Amino acid sequence: MCLLLFAYHCHPNYPLLMLANRDEFYQRPAEPAGPWPGTRMVAGRDLEAGGTWAGIASGRVAAVTNIREPDIPSPPDALSRGDIPRDFLQGQASPLAFAEALERDRYRGFNALLFHLGASDELVCAGNRHQPFRFAPGVHGISNGTPDAPWPKVERGRAALAELLNGMPADLRESNFVDRALALLRDQRPAPPEALPYTGVGPALESALSPIFVRIERGDFPGSIAAETPGPYGTRASTIVAVHSNGTTQLWEQTYREGRPAGQLRQFTLSAE
Repeated sequence: MCLLLFAYHCHPNYPLLMLANRDEFYQRPAEPAGPWPGTRMVAGRDLEAGGTWAGIASGRVAAVTNIREPDIPSPPDALSRGDIPRDFLQGQASPLAFAEALERDRYRGFNALLFHLGASDELVCAGNRHQPFRFAPGVHGISNGTPDAPWPKVERGRAALAELLNGMPADLRESNFVDRALALLRDQRPAPPEALPYTGVGPALESALSPIFVRIERGDFPGSIAAETPGPYGTRASTIVAVHSNGTTQLWEQTYREGRPAGQLRQFTLSAE
């Protein structure tokens, strides 16, 4: 994932609402969200490394973003960051216990959002550029930097999600929530140059990566980077998750190809166990 927006205890019936965009090279093979055989997990699948970027199990939610740090080398025999949400969703550990048990030094930079519906409805951010911590109730955002870093897409997304939740009815449906959330996630406005973060990729690429919804043709990459890229890059999937206090967990996913919807909106519901 490259953008996570989430509302934690901001709705009377839904302790967690999450909106997310996955940005990736178009040619990297992946399967859209669906049930994983032998599990009660619903998630997309990265066919190159075998993990996932976001998914649900009954009362459990997990998603991961990478940290953009091009000058930091990968650790030896690095593990796939997509294993983190997969392993959390397939397990039973609490979010904090899972986060503390991760071999954090074996991954490239990451943030992982981990939620379990229970007595405390624990929402934790794991990572290897900070210590695990619990989120306070509120509207939060994570992109490819530190959690809640004021990147333009994070600030714009948080404000839009807060506005979306204002006056939201008791029961969320496609017409009153999902359609509007997808529209939020399709915002292609770049940030002004003075607001761009500095991550070491250069101002042209920082600008191209700054919208909530990303689309970059190979020729749009700076010359020094274009030769090393496998092709066009952009938002491949938008994921929306809603966890009801009764344990019902829902996921919607819209996939994209070169900026256009690829297939119908997919929807999955898991009942409380």
